[in-house]
Amino acid sequence: MNPPIVIIGFLGGQIKKTRLIRRILCTKFVHVPTVYLKIHTALGPMFVLGESGLPRIRIRMSWSSTAWGIVRPICLSVLAMGLAILATMNALEGWTRQAAALGGIIVLLAVQIVFQAHTAIRGLYDHSEVIRKAAEDAERHYVDVLWEIVRFVEARDKYMNGHSERVATLTVQIAERMSLGDDQCANLRLAGRLHDVGMISVAEGILSQSHSLGGDDLRTIKKHPEIAYEILKPLQSLQEAIPAIRHHHERMNGTGYPGGLEGDDIPVAARILAVADAYDAMTHDRPQRHAMSDCAAVDELRRCAPEGYDADCVEALAELKNIQEPQEALDSA
Repeated sequence: MNPPIVIIGFLGGQIKKTRLIRRILCTKFVHVPTVYLKIHTALGPMFVLGESGLPRIRIRMSWSSTAWGIVRPICLSVLAMGLAILATMNALEGWTRQAAALGGIIVLLAVQIVFQAHTAIRGLYDHSEVIRKAAEDAERHYVDVLWEIVRFVEARDKYMNGHSERVATLTVQIAERMSLGDDQCANLRLAGRLHDVGMISVAEGILSQSHSLGGDDLRTIKKHPEIAYEILKPLQSLQEAIPAIRHHHERMNGTGYPGGLEGDDIPVAARILAVADAYDAMTHDRPQRHAMSDCAAVDELRRCAPEGYDADCVEALAELKNIQEPQEALDSA
């Protein structure tokens, strides 16, 4: 059996992955491009389609030939077994030797057909494994493309260059400091890398403004967690990371977005990601202000906790950066 072949391209024509990335990166990122993945397997084509606007994944498979290869021997097995039972019962009631021999032949045929059905079912299982692996490969390609888009978008802006990779690294370090498991840390790394993937729908000029954002511009930016959620939700491999991406702008007192969640309703991963994202933003230059020192950024996070940020996450970050609490806070305690 030939291995699955994965082809990535735009609707209307097949192109290589590198050309796909290059063409995506030449857009102005006002809209998310439509992408499709086409996977050829022994069962026929499986399509992963994107609708115009936000990429989505749909799977359509051709099962007709394989399904018939399974249903036919099963039906023949049932029919043959019925005839065999009928012939055997009549033979026991006094039929001739020829009738008994005919019943025995039918039984042997039934056994053979049962084995054929077993082989067909086993073949279906093997085909399903091929499809599962092909789908996993398709998701990995999809995530790789998204990560390349995020990196390129950030590279075009000197203020954002490398932001997502730094946030991913810091998020994992905070999670390890808080004794989270390896799987949670791995999911947080993915969340950190893709937490701003929704920003590809924001016009470039909005992010580069030198004054504070407000009005329509601010409302546009606040949509990016939901846009990221819509882009990523079809991917099974990211289901554990998606809640952190969707809710990393929530605040502990319920004043955040997009869901207005508060307290323990906010996933722990989202609380960690929020602290890492805010810290990295504060310690790097932005069009509206200069970068803060590490100490000043941690102090600001402490000032905003526990109403805004999770205090445990903030203190884990402070320990990581070896920043002690202010002396006056220790004296008051």
